[in-house]
Amino acid sequence: MLRNLLKKQRGFTIIEVMIVLAIAGLILVVVLIAVPQLQRNQRNSARQSILGRVDTELANYSGNNNGNIPDSSSLADVTTRYLANIDINDPSTGQPMQLVFVDKANITVDKVPSATEGQISYSTDVKCDGEKLVDGNARNYAIWTLLEGGAVYCIDNI
Repeated sequence: MLRNLLKKQRGFTIIEVMIVLAIAGLILVVVLIAVPQLQRNQRNSARQSILGRVDTELANYSGNNNGNIPDSSSLADVTTRYLANIDINDPSTGQPMQLVFVDKANITVDKVPSATEGQISYSTDVKCDGEKLVDGNARNYAIWTLLEGGAVYCIDNI
């Protein structure tokens, strides 16, 4: 009877403890790998949302100006009158993303356009085809920005 009582009071074996620690370590590693990716995806989603808001404001400008889209000379007006009231702060730095006009002559169509972190590039007479820019007409514009990981996110007014 004493022997049965002693058997019931035994604790975990060292093997059982090692298995539990190994599983806990594996879970920790998975979490440490997944969290930065989730944060990067969240920041990229925020950048895509900012581009959507900028696109809306460019459409507002066009609607208020007889259907004309902004060109390089009117982009400052768009920034001060239309973008001043929306949050366009880059999620990585907290600094406002700059809207920069890129002349079509400086764009190679059917290629992924160059992009700078923390900047929204804007060009007329082009439209998006995935990450690439393709020829458009006088009523087309495209805006794009660099996402973390090197991808370019592009939207247009079509």
